[in-house]
Amino acid sequence: MILRSGTTKGLDRKTVPLFQEEDPEQRALIGLMVDKLREHLTRLLPGLGKKRIDSLVVNYVAKLLELIRHMLDYVWVKYRLGHRVLCLTQQGSSSEWSVFHFMCRVLEATRGLCLPLPPGYNTVLSVLAVRCLPHHGFLQYVDHGVLQLTETLVTRLMADLDNSEANEKLKFSILKRLPEPVDQRVHHVWDHPVTSAIISRDYVRSVLERAQKQKGFEFTGKENMGFKPQFLPLTHLTQILSDVEQRALNPFAEQGTVDAHFVEETALKQTLVHLGFSRK
Repeated sequence: MILRSGTTKGLDRKTVPLFQEEDPEQRALIGLMVDKLREHLTRLLPGLGKKRIDSLVVNYVAKLLELIRHMLDYVWVKYRLGHRVLCLTQQGSSSEWSVFHFMCRVLEATRGLCLPLPPGYNTVLSVLAVRCLPHHGFLQYVDHGVLQLTETLVTRLMADLDNSEANEKLKFSILKRLPEPVDQRVHHVWDHPVTSAIISRDYVRSVLERAQKQKGFEFTGKENMGFKPQFLPLTHLTQILSDVEQRALNPFAEQGTVDAHFVEETALKQTLVHLGFSRK
């Protein structure tokens, strides 16, 4: 796209709401590009000196990222898009579909040339995809590597979308596709029994692993803990967790509000769901 001088007057301020976020993949690509350009110029133009070459390389990469940003600002103004596109609860318009298609072409071109993108580009592209594509189409774009499930996107999606049947299926599908480190940071945002179950399992595993490392640990089997004995395996587990918590100096330092009683309640709710007595 060639930007004519008459079309750039209103683009002095940035109009595309790119998210300010960490993008490890793009940071690594920028670093690789800087290193390769520096090596290339040092080999071809050794007389320039290291300081001059470093300045040229950094300025070139910065101008490249700014050019991509400038192109996005241009199409944002052309199609009169605003911050409303960040709302995931509404369906996208034909103008948003055009911008989404344009951003996909930019993504395809930069990947073919191994060029970096501005931080937040992938998140905005994915937000437009959620608004413009049906859920199954969005997931296909993710599976084929066109879209990335960034932490910013998933956090907003879990918090903004309601728990209708269609949205629940989408959230489950996204959680299954997340790498474990990201999943651990975002699943608590979704107020749903499945996330409570994940938190409970993680808590039980961490407590029991910590107990195994403690020398001389013994289950005391106290009978005055207030747990009901109707389901012995669950009662036994919660008593073990409570005993470990009482022995720990600061049992909730890393677990927030999770405790044995929370695990017990979550397990009972999950049991009701599996037995068909409750939908949630």
